[in-house]
This record gives sequence, C-alpha cells and structure tokens, in this order.
Amino acid sequence: MANLIGRARRTAQDPVGDKLAGPLHAVDPAVGRPALQSHEDVSALCGTHVQVVPVEDVPDDTGLCPACQYGD
Repeated sequence: MANLIGRARRTAQDPVGDKLAGPLHAVDPAVGRPALQSHEDVSALCGTHVQVVPVEDVPDDTGLCPACQYGD
C-alpha cells in the first residue's frame, strides 16, 4: 500500500455525528504507521492534519481529497 488513510477531526462547523469528518486524506506510510498505533494526528500529503484510521473503518462512499488524489 503506497499510502495510509486519514480523516480530519470534526470541527464546530461540521454536522453532528462521528468525531472524524470530511474527505479521506492520503498519509505517507513512514509517518502513518506509527500514528495509527499512537492515535496521534499527522500531516496528510496535502498538509491537512488527520488521524490515521484503518481502511475497514471508512465508509465505501467516502472520497479522497482532490489534493491527495491528484497531487496538487
């Protein structure tokens, strides 16, 4: 797997629900693997601070942020 998946933490502007919100973000494995174990927020490839989550915990219909997807 080239990248791990992260999700941003919910802010006051996000709808009520899960503590993680928004699109998925790609995280470099060198940073993401330790963060998955420690539950620390890390910087995604696009610069957004995210919590790395197991892929099986992510709904199938959640999209990847355009900057992470296309490398903008």
